[in-house]
Amino acid sequence: MAMDAWLIELAKGVGRLFLNPLLYWSVILLLLASTRRIKQERTQFGLKVFDAFSEAKHTWSVSMIGGILLSAAFVGGGVVFSYPVVILLSIMMILLSITGRFTLLSAAYTFGFSYLILLIAPPLIEQYSDFSWTTDLQSLNFTGLAILLSAFLVIEAFLYLRISSRETYPELVKGSRGKWVGRHRLKKLAVIPFFTLVPAGMIEPFADWWPVLHIQGESFGLILLPLMTGLEQVVKGTKPVHAAKNIGRSVLVLAFLVLFFAIASYFVPFFSLGAFAVALIGREWITYRFREKEKQEQPFFHPSEKGLLILGIIPGTPADRLGMLVGERIERVNGQQIGNEKEFYSALQRNSAFCKLEVRDEQGELRFLQRAMYQGDPHELGILFAKEEYRLRQKEKTS
Repeated sequence: MAMDAWLIELAKGVGRLFLNPLLYWSVILLLLASTRRIKQERTQFGLKVFDAFSEAKHTWSVSMIGGILLSAAFVGGGVVFSYPVVILLSIMMILLSITGRFTLLSAAYTFGFSYLILLIAPPLIEQYSDFSWTTDLQSLNFTGLAILLSAFLVIEAFLYLRISSRETYPELVKGSRGKWVGRHRLKKLAVIPFFTLVPAGMIEPFADWWPVLHIQGESFGLILLPLMTGLEQVVKGTKPVHAAKNIGRSVLVLAFLVLFFAIASYFVPFFSLGAFAVALIGREWITYRFREKEKQEQPFFHPSEKGLLILGIIPGTPADRLGMLVGERIERVNGQQIGNEKEFYSALQRNSAFCKLEVRDEQGELRFLQRAMYQGDPHELGILFAKEEYRLRQKEKTS
């Protein structure tokens, strides 16, 4: 009977997933973000660079592994979250993501602000009303929520660390001297499938320590939550992949610091406040420190007489198949030294059947790339450079 109860509650938990508005909002949010990005790409480069929903691409392995491990740990540990807490977390994720800034989906903000509400709201509600969920809110397992916060920060760190040069979004912006320079936007949205115990169900405690927190009796159910986490950061003064690695390492250190306070709160409950405070302040400090460092740096993607820096590579194009990477510098084309885009395409036309490229990689080593040319290829190599916006050039041509 015990196994049957688990299977039934598991099926119910999966079914409850489709009743959670967070699931549908995550799809809408991805669609809106992709639509906005593609519109900007067409404005600046005259074409779509990345496909729709690419903001969620290559996040599923981290999401699934993270969700399975967290679900096993929290269900196995008997940690219970009441329905009001589940609803509050979902609402907070929706509210913070309405702006479209994925950085606000960091667990430091979604869990942090939820914690502040859970800390302040129940006494106020109890003072002025007899709201039935007040008891559930007051008996919240803050230690469990703090540990979950640290785990989501670990997931965020891994999302940063896994970003490759083919997963950052090129943009154009006017520099301090009025010239167009390039920058990149790191942007990811991940949906973490997280099973948690909720009050009232067919599952009975099988040990004195399980579940950790008893709410509304001693029977429990399962619910599958599509919890969101995200990241977003504009990078202008360095290679985007290097910036992603640096931020990822900082967030990982913050996650373990938060975990320390979370574990300490099991023995001294007051430390849970420290966990959420460290998460909020620490995440803000990481963003502030990176932003201030960027202000002191010169734009990395700027015009140069020493060659052409690759601002972006369109997936699936000849440049992508040649293995060219963002941040590399094209110095010669068909033996001719180049310093701007006009010279680049002029050099390509010197040999209509074949092209040879000399590219300087990030280690400073020169590598040689070559491929056969086909009709229309020169403008379809799939390389993006820092230059004036496409729409501006089109207006100049028609005026």
